[in-house]
Amino acid sequence: MPKLIELVTGKVDGVDTTLSIFRDSIKFTYGEEVYVFDLEGRPIFMYFDNMLYERGLSGEIIEKKWISFKPHRRYIRRIKDANEKRYILRYTYRRIGEILDHLNYRGRDDLKGLLNEEMIGRLEREEKVFREIYRPISILPPDQYLALVFQPLEGCPYNKCSFCTFYRDREFRYKSVDEFREHVEKVVNFLGKGILIRRKVFLSDANALFAETDQLLEYIRIVKEYIAGDMVEGFYSFSDYFTVYKSIEELQILRKEGYKRVYIGLESGSDNVLKILSKPGPATRSIELVKRLKKAGISVGVIILIGAGGREYYDEHVEKTVEVINSMPLDERDIIYFSKLKIHEDSEYLKISREYGLTELDDEEMNMQIEDIRRGIRLDRQPIQAIYDIDETIY
Repeated sequence: MPKLIELVTGKVDGVDTTLSIFRDSIKFTYGEEVYVFDLEGRPIFMYFDNMLYERGLSGEIIEKKWISFKPHRRYIRRIKDANEKRYILRYTYRRIGEILDHLNYRGRDDLKGLLNEEMIGRLEREEKVFREIYRPISILPPDQYLALVFQPLEGCPYNKCSFCTFYRDREFRYKSVDEFREHVEKVVNFLGKGILIRRKVFLSDANALFAETDQLLEYIRIVKEYIAGDMVEGFYSFSDYFTVYKSIEELQILRKEGYKRVYIGLESGSDNVLKILSKPGPATRSIELVKRLKKAGISVGVIILIGAGGREYYDEHVEKTVEVINSMPLDERDIIYFSKLKIHEDSEYLKISREYGLTELDDEEMNMQIEDIRRGIRLDRQPIQAIYDIDETIY
């Protein structure tokens, strides 16, 4: 938990109101409404009218609401209209102004100077700067949406999975040491004091572990040149299990330098389903990577693609995936993510599924498949299990 610096409570128009100043953020509660900002005044979470709005550094805003917890259903919408974004931001800053006018807080004038409608113009200008610093951040694990993302590698070294279109717009490449240092410097300058709320460092794009260990260590050292060591909670990245081989010794070195977790797209334990996904097998190779990571002290996030193979491979997908998961030395430090298959019109998966005569699972069947896999997982030390909805990705 971030350190609380100051807490101010009171009533605004008869409504219980709280201002919480943390070492890395500012939070307001007004009855049921909640607003969280970084220390540069950028809104991160806004909750009002029974709707949660999340805003990324890119300027994207996602609107979401829980419909039910069992089964897991959310209303999610990515807001694209610029006027609607401005309305949300204008409402937010006006509400904060009303709160500050009524709260007895000695730093009120400073906060009013930071959190006001003039920020809207700054935020819109920052969106252009963001696009100059980053290639699109196509996907992140859900627990990394508030990470500090750097792009030492762009794209995906494999980039042939039939269901994935995230990196089709770019060729795979490494940044040189000098280029990466310039990238890090721009990101740090862009964030300013807002960097304090982003303590995890995520190295993107698709497969940072594909880099040679010495090169990856150099990227990590460059990050540490610009960010004090006590500010970095750890380093994280995606990896696959078929192009990457790192020895336990190499992984131990990475762990010593701060690597905390690697996310692996298992997708399925069935080699037949992997073939449909155009993903190299056998799936059992993932077990060996997980064993090496765990021996090195690095936790893992294992991603399972729900609905892969359709109704025709439903049982095999469940059975083989459970077998592979139960063969992994997972524990409470690890995460199993269930990600529902999203079939895009331009994906190779749609073409292949038609050739195979596959029937797409509906949402109820996907929820059933998640529960079937959950029931089959029998590990002595249970990892976290969570839903991974790629439509929620925001940075």
